[in-house]
Amino acid sequence: LVSFAGLEACQTAKTSTATKLLKFNLEKGKGYDYELTTNMDQEIMGQPMKMDMVMYYSMDVSGEDEGVKAIIASFERFKMKTEVAGFNLDVDTDKPLPAGSGDLKDEPFKAINKVFGAVKGQKFMMKVNAEGKITDVQGFETMAESIADSLSLDAEEREKLMKEFKGQFNAEELKQGLERYWYIFPNKEVRVGDSWNKTSEMGGKMPGTYKSTYTVSDIEGDMVTLEESTKIQAKEGEAMSLTGTVTGTIVVDSRSGLVVKADQDMKMKASSGAMSFDIKGKSKLKGVAR
Repeated sequence: LVSFAGLEACQTAKTSTATKLLKFNLEKGKGYDYELTTNMDQEIMGQPMKMDMVMYYSMDVSGEDEGVKAIIASFERFKMKTEVAGFNLDVDTDKPLPAGSGDLKDEPFKAINKVFGAVKGQKFMMKVNAEGKITDVQGFETMAESIADSLSLDAEEREKLMKEFKGQFNAEELKQGLERYWYIFPNKEVRVGDSWNKTSEMGGKMPGTYKSTYTVSDIEGDMVTLEESTKIQAKEGEAMSLTGTVTGTIVVDSRSGLVVKADQDMKMKASSGAMSFDIKGKSKLKGVAR
């Protein structure tokens, strides 16, 4: 028992004194794949609403300039299921469309599948610094036009589609979504017990300020485990306000900054005038090197 206790003490001391450089450092010339899953559960005016969404990204590091990585990325697959007030939408870019015209007016559900199917394989470019901050996104300007060109639309339908698409797929939304998992790095040596803070902004239909604290809870080999504690504060002057918390665990490969896996639990309240509703959600991110 004494020998076992001594061994445990030595292992604990070894873990607590180990340090790792923690920064976003995906290797030039290599490829990485990410799978992002989001499950949202909310109730609006007594009507339950559920949404499950999965995004698959393929990323290749094409260059580096003073620590800023240039990444060429593409949408490999998109899945979404929505249930609200008897309305069900099931989109999967890997599933073939059923027979039909897929016309926006005659068959709107098929048209939605067709639009999202056109997203598959679309490429864009990002620049990311050592803290995981996305400093630039390019390629979204032509993406909506390319997708609209692939469909048979008159001028009015095309304009409507472009507006709706840009509201869902745009550089700022993508940047803010990925930064929730990437803008986590202190860009320095860390050990168990170390903490640091990050502040990020979310826009879109429910904007808020995310104030996050990340704490190193474990270091095992090259894997660094972080515990996240985030408070969401509403932005002033916005029609829709969002408050709440996010808690989670993130495992990072310190050699590259690859987020191997991340699990987050979200508890939020959205308010607009006299109306408010609670939102519960979970998100998961998995990353692998090719």
